[in-house]
Amino acid sequence: MVMKHLVSQCGHGDGGIGSPIRPQNLVIDVPFLRRVYPSDDIPNMTGSSGGGAASAADTKRVKVGSYSVTPSLSMTLQAIINKHGDIAKDCQLESDYMRTPVLEGICKVVQDLQNIQFRELKQHHLKSFYSAVKDAERVNLNVNWLHQRLDELVHAVNSINLKDSKRRRTQSLESIKKALDSKRVEMEEIQTKIQKLEVQLASETLEEEILNITVTDITTSNSEFFKHKCLTDGLL
Repeated sequence: MVMKHLVSQCGHGDGGIGSPIRPQNLVIDVPFLRRVYPSDDIPNMTGSSGGGAASAADTKRVKVGSYSVTPSLSMTLQAIINKHGDIAKDCQLESDYMRTPVLEGICKVVQDLQNIQFRELKQHHLKSFYSAVKDAERVNLNVNWLHQRLDELVHAVNSINLKDSKRRRTQSLESIKKALDSKRVEMEEIQTKIQKLEVQLASETLEEEILNITVTDITTSNSEFFKHKCLTDGLL
């Protein structure tokens, strides 16, 4: 119903106003429109003649230029118009019921950007913002200024991420260098201990050899003395 209403209301074909729009000239993301359009205004989008619902919806909207928007978005839309002019003047959507929600979607992106701190900006935020901008571009809204700002933010976020990556890599290298230096110091200490033990071993080995020779000479002399004599010789 939404697409049929859109085709019958917002296109100029060869036959003038009301002629069907050629499919290749307009690609609309209907889920996007439903996300940004208030649920109580859905009957208006489908061409419903429910006067009560339409009147109730009208009382909840504020006039900004030629557009009736949600009150919470009116100041943002006015600021956009003041700065960039009527960004929807070349929009392929001629029906206010379909053009307004796209405008409101852009206003919401601007408000989100106003409310979020740069340090809190994540890739999923930018992806969502880009989706809304691309939807608006599909219907020929002038959002180049917003697209450019998103490009700048992406570049800035990527720069921060690269700097963070470089910082982490530098910290990792410093940690590895410290660990390596520590191991080298330990190795030098161990090498010094090994050298001391080798010197000590050589010294004690030499002393043992000398002692062995001395003990052998003494033992041999005494054994030869007593070998063929009485053990009391010389005592009496």
